[in-house]
Amino acid sequence: MSLTNARVANTWLRQWRATTAVRVFTLALATGGVATSGSFGQGAPLLAALALIAAAASVLEWGAPTAGLRWLPVGEALLVSLLLCSVPEQPAALAYLAVPPIVAGVRCGILTTTNTTFMGFTATVITLLVSVPDAGERLSRAVPWLAIGFGVGLLASWQLRSVRDFEARQAPYAEANQLMSQLHQLAQRGAVGLDSVQLATELQASLRATTGAQQSAVFTSGRGESLNLLCSHGGSVELSDLLDSVDAAGSAPLAHPEVTLLRLRGSERLSGCVLLVRAAGWTAELRQQAQFIADDFVLRLDTAVLFDDVRLLAIAEERNRIAREIHDGVAQEVVALGYIVDEIETMSDEATIRELAASLRSEISRILTELRFSIFDLRHHVSEQRFSGALSEYVREVGHDTDLHVHLRLEESGPMLPDRTKVELLRIAQEAVGNVRRHARAKNLWVTLLTDGSSIRLVIEDDGVGNATPRERHWGLQTMTERAERIGAELSVGPRGDGGTVVLLHTAISTTSERTESRDHHSASRR
Repeated sequence: MSLTNARVANTWLRQWRATTAVRVFTLALATGGVATSGSFGQGAPLLAALALIAAAASVLEWGAPTAGLRWLPVGEALLVSLLLCSVPEQPAALAYLAVPPIVAGVRCGILTTTNTTFMGFTATVITLLVSVPDAGERLSRAVPWLAIGFGVGLLASWQLRSVRDFEARQAPYAEANQLMSQLHQLAQRGAVGLDSVQLATELQASLRATTGAQQSAVFTSGRGESLNLLCSHGGSVELSDLLDSVDAAGSAPLAHPEVTLLRLRGSERLSGCVLLVRAAGWTAELRQQAQFIADDFVLRLDTAVLFDDVRLLAIAEERNRIAREIHDGVAQEVVALGYIVDEIETMSDEATIRELAASLRSEISRILTELRFSIFDLRHHVSEQRFSGALSEYVREVGHDTDLHVHLRLEESGPMLPDRTKVELLRIAQEAVGNVRRHARAKNLWVTLLTDGSSIRLVIEDDGVGNATPRERHWGLQTMTERAERIGAELSVGPRGDGGTVVLLHTAISTTSERTESRDHHSASRR
């Protein structure tokens, strides 16, 4: 049951309990009044009939659809009025005339309360006029109870409308709170938790172990989006070449009998498929077993993909917050410190102090530049554009603000990369370019991106001093490696042939075009 349905069910149950309590309390009040008047024997059949009407109304109210619920209190008011006004009068039992309007106010609203009261009043008047000689006197004793029921029903309707409005305003946050609590618990369970790539990797491993497939790939997308590669294993068949056929035909191409396609089904949001390659071909039994495993994983995978989206939004908001804090806090303090140093340099007549002040001012300017780049790094996001656009924008901005001569080569084709992959690639590129800018003392920066939507090759080179090795308590290279592993890629850092450093990231699938471009990379990027 969804959280919304659970909330509606709880509200329904509370209202049913309230209306049932009103009926029971009024019957008890009427029974006590009849017993006190000394006519319990004469009034017992009337009380039993009222109890039967109350029980039937409660049972029908429990299972009634929303549309039929509005007529229940009207019908109850009609039956009660006919019963109470067509038998010898029991004044204490007239209190039950107030019950149907109150029930209508609790369950339905002002309009139904008014209709119910009108029906009760009309039935009471007509019945008394037709069957009772002293209709006016009995009517004077019945009308106050109808008025009480109408007033209490209106009050209940108004009060419950306020409660429902409040619950409606709070409902999205209450549901989000419960969902986040559940997601938090899931994320803490085991090594896989809510990591979509790890879940997809586990799915592939289970499928290969069951079917004997040598190669596998998981493609996913949100509703209405193209399929994107989430992760893959093996490389004997170019699965990326099959992606267009899968999108167009909705099944694995017949030209590849060793390939089978499993739909990720059973989820409202996630769509996608798993491609499996088995050299010995496929039988109906193997496909059925594989589909059963995929169906078992799809809900967890859908939840993990959704959690990825939420996590990316939260990370982006936190990066923006940190950027604002740096700009409004540390950066302003450093600027103020620069003004003090300028004043010292201006007021001092000693050459040594003026020289030290100028040196300190130069260092403050460098720190301000680093802070500005840090703010730019934190605020730079991929948004809805292709990764090549975000990467180009970032690298050109860095080249504009430094003395680096930037050489860009961006070749992005096929479907867009998943958001998570784009974010991780951008952060890796930011760290690599930042290292060149801060430490390499380079004149040239080469950035090459080759991707067809499934395979990725990202190369960042410089002609600086080289020697890019991890240092104690410096986590840049380790963080880049961890980010690459999160998207199923490998990252290496090494010396460049003509001096400097090469940072290379590539995915497990390596297409023919990638291998060709990697051989031509250096000469092309320097043109």
